[in-house]
Amino acid sequence: MRPEGRPRSGGASGAGVAATDLVELGRIVNHHGIRGEVRLLPHNPETTILGRVAAVTLRAADGRVERRRLIGSRRHKRFILLRFEGCESADAATPLIGRAVCVPRAELPPLGTGEYYHLELIGCAVRTDAGRPLGTIAEVLSTNSNDVCVVRDGDREVLIPLIDDILVEVDSARREMVVRAIPGLLDP
Repeated sequence: MRPEGRPRSGGASGAGVAATDLVELGRIVNHHGIRGEVRLLPHNPETTILGRVAAVTLRAADGRVERRRLIGSRRHKRFILLRFEGCESADAATPLIGRAVCVPRAELPPLGTGEYYHLELIGCAVRTDAGRPLGTIAEVLSTNSNDVCVVRDGDREVLIPLIDDILVEVDSARREMVVRAIPGLLDP
């Protein structure tokens, strides 16, 4: 699995990319220091894409977007610290808090055979290979050993590890995942 970002919908970006083609990498949660850096809490702590792009799209909660030139990124604890062109002080960085940091889907690295971005799995229906519906993938967690899908059906939640013994099929066109219900997987 490739754990880049989460999809969001909204208006068009300032760079001519439809908002549905944007992939959310994380959220700005605070400013850092007094020189205009911001703290990004990434959806994927291992992401390296911000070191390879010249600009990102910032999306506000109301759907407004703006393209910002990225002049620096570095890791700090569980955050990625970002510097944007024209953002030279904590006061200038404060209005960016809460915004999603996005890149166009086309800027993501290509996938290998049998690989999927987390964003492609979120919203997929999940069923067992015997046909039992389990719910919908609400989020995908990255762990040290493997990725895990959080599948929800109302108040019920099932954690599905994305490993060969369990994963039977992912059909991204039908937005469906089929899993093998090994002993203990679906026990409450």
